[in-house]
Amino acid sequence: MIRILSLSVWAFMLLFPAYALAEEVVIDRILVKINSSIITQYDLDEELKPILAQIKGRTLSSTEQEQFNKLKKQTLDKMVNDTLLAQEIKKYEIVISDEVLDQEVTKIQEEQGISADGFEARIAEDGETIESFRSKLKGMIEKQELLGYMVHSKVLVTDTEIQKEYETRREDYLLEKMVELAIILLPAEVAALEVKKRIEDGELTFAEAATKYSVGPGKDKGGSIGDVDWGDLADDWKQSIEGVAVGGVGQPITVQGKEALLSPVKVVEDRLVPLEEVKDSIFQRLMDAKREKIFDEYFANLKENSVIVYMD
Repeated sequence: MIRILSLSVWAFMLLFPAYALAEEVVIDRILVKINSSIITQYDLDEELKPILAQIKGRTLSSTEQEQFNKLKKQTLDKMVNDTLLAQEIKKYEIVISDEVLDQEVTKIQEEQGISADGFEARIAEDGETIESFRSKLKGMIEKQELLGYMVHSKVLVTDTEIQKEYETRREDYLLEKMVELAIILLPAEVAALEVKKRIEDGELTFAEAATKYSVGPGKDKGGSIGDVDWGDLADDWKQSIEGVAVGGVGQPITVQGKEALLSPVKVVEDRLVPLEEVKDSIFQRLMDAKREKIFDEYFANLKENSVIVYMD
């Protein structure tokens, strides 16, 4: 039976050779030539395999077909770029050993907190094998090595550039205003409005009133309780001192069951996050921008000096 079937297929190909060749061309036809390399329809279909599986047997609408065509073009362009990088990797003899791959895989497993078996099971859920995963990982590391050689080593960020970026993006590093607060926590027998009036009439300063009347913190320091970010203040505290001049006295509030008076001893606005706290992030941002610019220039030059022929 098997022999009969084989003969039938062979006879079919003899009778209809053009059809057989046409099918072969459709499957294996060359889509792009990149220097000495090629990308075939089969290569593209393999790259699009998950998408093709989803739309298999469906009749796409015109919009869906347009989106799919766009995706195919984007995928093919990416494959062209990857091929160019692969040629450069070969040119500069960049080799990633199995030992390095083992270390990277182990690192990934440790970061995800799973065993080797668990890791294989997880990548299997994505339709991968450990071999295919290692192959893709190897390609990623090779590209990183290439970029390190061709791009990263040419990037330099100076302290002057960091300072300029810090000043240029000043608004990104603004902090809320900070208030040094003083408080008078009054005993039950002393009325807050009476003390407030005496301060406003100039009979005594807020600090003197704190020393004389307060039963709360900071009594010996004029009632000062230190610096507080405006955003950390409770709403009733904000309302009490909103619009009150430095050294003035706010409306009475209740604190821990006692009447209290607040005074803004000092107000600092337009505060900035210290440069030292954001220096590393600015450095990284400038490095990334420079790397991207240099890579774009490098890759544009690479494409310009390559022979890339789209067959369609």
